[in-house]
Amino acid sequence: MKERTSPRRELAGAFAAGLLVVLFCAALLWRNPQFFWKDDYQISILPVFADVARSWSEGHLPLLSPYSWVCGNLAGEFQYGTFSIFVNTAVILIWKLPLAFAQQAAALSIVHLFVLGAGAFLLARGRNLSAPLATIVALVAALNGWIICWGASDWFGALGAFAWVPWAWWAMERALDSARTKWRFLWPAPFVYLVVTGGFPYTVLMLGLVAAWLACKSLGQTGRLSSLWPLSLGVALGLGLSGPAWLALLDYVQGSARAAQLSLAAHWQWLVPPAALPGFIIPGWNAAWTDFASRSVVRPAVELACGTVPPLALAAGLVSRRTPFVRQTKWELALLALVLLISMLPSAGVFRWSFRWLPLLHLTLALVAAEALAQFHLRPTWNWVLAAIVFASLLATYLILPSDASVPRYNFPASLTNPAPLDRGRLYLSIYPPPENAYWIRNHPAPVGQVTRPGSTSMWAGVRLINGYSPIGAAGVARAFGSYTHGEIDSAMAHYLLAHEAGAGGLLARIGVDGIILARESTSPPPSAGEWALVFSSEEGRIYHRRGASLPAIRPVESIDTLPNDKWAKAVVQVQALTRDELRAEVDVPSNGKPALLLVSRPWFDGYRAKIGRENLHLESYRGLIPMIKIPPGRHGRLTIVFRPWWLYWGGAMALLSATICAVSLWLARRSPGIRSN
Repeated sequence: MKERTSPRRELAGAFAAGLLVVLFCAALLWRNPQFFWKDDYQISILPVFADVARSWSEGHLPLLSPYSWVCGNLAGEFQYGTFSIFVNTAVILIWKLPLAFAQQAAALSIVHLFVLGAGAFLLARGRNLSAPLATIVALVAALNGWIICWGASDWFGALGAFAWVPWAWWAMERALDSARTKWRFLWPAPFVYLVVTGGFPYTVLMLGLVAAWLACKSLGQTGRLSSLWPLSLGVALGLGLSGPAWLALLDYVQGSARAAQLSLAAHWQWLVPPAALPGFIIPGWNAAWTDFASRSVVRPAVELACGTVPPLALAAGLVSRRTPFVRQTKWELALLALVLLISMLPSAGVFRWSFRWLPLLHLTLALVAAEALAQFHLRPTWNWVLAAIVFASLLATYLILPSDASVPRYNFPASLTNPAPLDRGRLYLSIYPPPENAYWIRNHPAPVGQVTRPGSTSMWAGVRLINGYSPIGAAGVARAFGSYTHGEIDSAMAHYLLAHEAGAGGLLARIGVDGIILARESTSPPPSAGEWALVFSSEEGRIYHRRGASLPAIRPVESIDTLPNDKWAKAVVQVQALTRDELRAEVDVPSNGKPALLLVSRPWFDGYRAKIGRENLHLESYRGLIPMIKIPPGRHGRLTIVFRPWWLYWGGAMALLSATICAVSLWLARRSPGIRSN
């Protein structure tokens, strides 16, 4: 029989489980205040979220960022949760507090860990597990080795999305409960939305796997296809609510480096090796893992840390309660085995590094282990003792074992919020070595970044750089300049640009680059002294400015190399306003029979629209790098250039329709007599 409890009591228990997770994180921060701040969190996530907070303060949806060309399309990058109400609310509130970089990262991660722990508690309670057993599930789900050492302190998008997976799982099980009202399809919608918009494609796959598994389980138990309609409708509504997020990703990834065929070696990196499996019980167990460089590295299996109790409880259930235990949990055991197998197999397509499935593996393991413990009918006191052992085991793991041995940390000072010595009015190309080697704190303990601004760190101070962190490497400047994930450009390309394309008529001038940063470690030649002036030099690097005033954002040209047989009128352009997704200028084109051609110094993304007055203009890209606009002769007036991609309209329409269906259904449900609140 299912235990009947009040929703208020269940939420109080979930809140308490979340607070226990917060207490755990406070202990980690007491030991190491920078525990949650390393690698991608430093060079990508945190500076981008600083710009997201800036964008909202300016009154703009953070679709684009003017402070990086490689990482300029924040919505398309997906990992920044552009369309997640929860992520954006957390960022806005946290960035209003006077916190240091590491404290901002910790606050953002802990908020999501609280949500993850609370959701896992509710998921376990929804399966009629006792409060102490549900607490074990919450601790393992939120504090396992992969979530803490990777999701919460490096790849925040993984945590931002997975925090809602237990909630979505719980809601989908409620949707499949035929004892509930016909409106039960509403439960999954908001949580599916929060998972998808959280910003991690891997987690969307996990959600899909759980949904498919629940559907198979329901069919196996009921034998009726009609039992699936609430689940299917609820998931569809959630996908509709998140439409702008996944449509933006699908559009942005086309032609990108991530969409290109990966090397075979990448598919064999970061698989869970069979020799590491004892790490589920002993996280200090050493085994050989294949890292990002395809090297075999012997290291502790800290990613497998789950509090020691769950794998032992699973083993005890299989040995001592074999038949009843397997009969009761056969579906969960099948899911556990499938996810474990996936995490050990080479990755497919763009979803490399199969160990990213470990959060779902830990959650499933915790649920199965809790079911095993429930069959032993232990006294509540003993179950609370086991929960304490899980807590202590995980805490000891992170206090004893290194949590960041595989990724770099950087010494980024608080002064990076200050643009000096760079000029906010100029667009820079920064040439620096791979930061994960050159600027790793063990190789470069001194503060770094004030000059070179690696990755997306330019966003902290609001200075404009071509460079930026992008795992997608979208078509355009990222691919044309050979940009790598951490923002550095290919050394041969850097040499070519400075030697052949830095002059007055070169490619850099055509796209609007009027500043160059050369790191001390760079072997590229300095730009021509006739065109460029050295304006700053330090131990970190040198800064060059193109002589004369900075280049305007909208520039008329009389000839262009991609259209060598055409000549263009010399239009008069007066730039009036520049925002994230809109540019305005007064334009006057002579009536001499020739059209004008304008180059816009913004990274090209499919979705820009241009008009003068009410007349739509022909807009295309220059080499896929920047927008290029043709204006008929004799035209004059207000030129407006806006970013309004198709996916924003269609995704917005999907979200509005889904929200309307949810709102109307909820209103009808509230009016239905005898509706159950739980």
